[in-house]
Amino acid sequence: MDAKLRSSRFLGWFARFQQLTWTGLKPGPMDRNSPPAGLSPPYMLHLGCGPHRFEGWVNIDLDSPVADIRMDLREQLPFPDCSVSFVYAEHFIEHVTREDGVRLLKECARVLALDGVVRLSTPDLAFLAEVYLRGEIHHWQDLWQPRTPCQMVNEGMRLWGHQFVYDRAELRDVLAEAGFSESRETGWRESAIAELQGLERRPFHREIIMEASRQPGRLG
Repeated sequence: MDAKLRSSRFLGWFARFQQLTWTGLKPGPMDRNSPPAGLSPPYMLHLGCGPHRFEGWVNIDLDSPVADIRMDLREQLPFPDCSVSFVYAEHFIEHVTREDGVRLLKECARVLALDGVVRLSTPDLAFLAEVYLRGEIHHWQDLWQPRTPCQMVNEGMRLWGHQFVYDRAELRDVLAEAGFSESRETGWRESAIAELQGLERRPFHREIIMEASRQPGRLG
């Protein structure tokens, strides 16, 4: 297969991938702007939901057909202070700049109750660097297959709309900057908090999965 055909096929696949799995910042209709009927505070927010709808949660995305609220998550969240118990975002925070990530997390801290918890799942820059140094390019075969370790690092940092890829220390830093006094890494689909168990929808590729709260001791 020549280079032009490979490029054309990749761009078509990439467009479909974005449409189906990441719509948090693309232009689109803004015709849903309130929690679904039957839900009342404290709310549970699913940010950047893409095609995955959580029942009992307020699913938020810019133009996902399953979203309850359609909005740009770089804007202020349409909830009063301390009206939310849990916030969850899987593979979203890396799609905004670090500055916008801090701003979003500050909004999460504002709307969360003092004992509320945010849970984030995001690609791990340290793991990407580790497998690059070992020359391993097979870890994401179900998603994409880079041709060389160098291409893997560049594509991992830039494809799918990635803006800022975190390591553990940086993610803890932005959570602290946003006002979360405590953070803890946890396992894929695991949590000491029942409402946060089993949430991840993507296959596990050594993502950083971290929970944080403004209340010391909340995470156990």
